[in-house]
Amino acid sequence: MRVDVFVVGDEEGYVVAPAGRPLPLDEMFALGALRFGWTIESTMAAPRLDWRSIAADIDARGYGIVPRADVPGLLATPQRWLPALYPEHHRPLAA
Repeated sequence: MRVDVFVVGDEEGYVVAPAGRPLPLDEMFALGALRFGWTIESTMAAPRLDWRSIAADIDARGYGIVPRADVPGLLATPQRWLPALYPEHHRPLAA
């Protein structure tokens, strides 16, 4: 299933809904500031049992709410490229 992920406030939580489906405005206003985050194919996210509860919420309400702590593995938060120095890959300098 392809889903859109929306960010609530200052990354306090996330709303997940089927891609392209409109969200119920009255319920979204209750959450506060909401902005589009990213789209993900659910099969590409880390396989976790929590997807079952999200899918059940989507079936019942048309969207699911995910706490901030569950997002990195569950919703495959986009990662930025971070340069790193790995000492084991560099030879020591000759004195």
